[in-house]
Amino acid sequence: MDFSSEPGPRMGCVIRGRAPVTSISYHESGSHLFVASEKDSSLRIVDSLNGCPATDRPSLIQLQTQGIRNVRATHHGHCVLLSPGSQCGPKINNVYYLSVHDNKIIREFSGHTGLVTGISMSPVDDTFLTSSVDGTVRLWDVGVSGKPLSEMKLPQNVEGSPIATFDSTGLVFGISAIMTGHEGHHIQLYDARNSSVGPFSEMKVSRKELEQKIHAYGNTPERAYALSKNEWTSMEFNKSGKQILFCAKGVVITVDGYEGTVLHSFLPEAHDNTSSLQSMAGCFSIDDRTVLCGNEDGTISCYDVNTGLLTRKLRGHVDRVGCVAVNPKYTQFASACTNTALWIE
Repeated sequence: MDFSSEPGPRMGCVIRGRAPVTSISYHESGSHLFVASEKDSSLRIVDSLNGCPATDRPSLIQLQTQGIRNVRATHHGHCVLLSPGSQCGPKINNVYYLSVHDNKIIREFSGHTGLVTGISMSPVDDTFLTSSVDGTVRLWDVGVSGKPLSEMKLPQNVEGSPIATFDSTGLVFGISAIMTGHEGHHIQLYDARNSSVGPFSEMKVSRKELEQKIHAYGNTPERAYALSKNEWTSMEFNKSGKQILFCAKGVVITVDGYEGTVLHSFLPEAHDNTSSLQSMAGCFSIDDRTVLCGNEDGTISCYDVNTGLLTRKLRGHVDRVGCVAVNPKYTQFASACTNTALWIE
């Protein structure tokens, strides 16, 4: 998908929703997109090939009992992993393996003592990661209930909620958390096949380096300082693993995957009141040449990965774009506010 030349991507279809979307996830086949909305506890299933609600399975599932905030596609086309939101009863710290064919919970994963904030599915096997406000990251097998395969505890010099994700090979996963005193962010890389021995690589991104990079992109010193202190909320490797993308309130950044140096910061819109910003949505394009960032004004900013420069701004959403994801098989990406859009060339 070419984001630099005309006419550029366009909305191929729009699926209407009733509440802000909190999570989206493509199935590995690229044929379906799962769309979660925490406010109305709904899971929508979109046929991404035909641009319409799914017809070969239920297109809308209500999860009032469990609730839903995060959804992640698994290798099974009719099953997903989900975690509840903060207002969903006594089991808000659990993760569920759901059959969307008949809306039944197949398996339940319990053990976290705080809200689960992220789920990452391995691209090569049935293991998955969960990160939680309890300060831990756990590795599970989707086919095995009970105890996790391993638990990764954060270093003593970090605080807050960790984030975790697999790389494109499934051989490595990364964990990051903010350091105490807002000194920066700590990044750990693990061998997914032998995670119990601890990380094989550790990197630190200093707050000062991040502040300088944000300031260099034309922001005031006060704004750069405020944004550099924000906790990261998601992470994604590019296909080669050479770059890692992090999202935070009001900013998206890319970091060198080997050295931890800050490459670029992306701030799609000026916003003087940094305390009111919500966490941004961002991802790499399928060819790793573009970073896509969802904005609060309903636009999507497209940046060149190498230069950090804005190449295009896409319009069409009516509200804040809280989710973006790239189809793993086809020339398409998805974005969501209350409505979900599929973009094509």
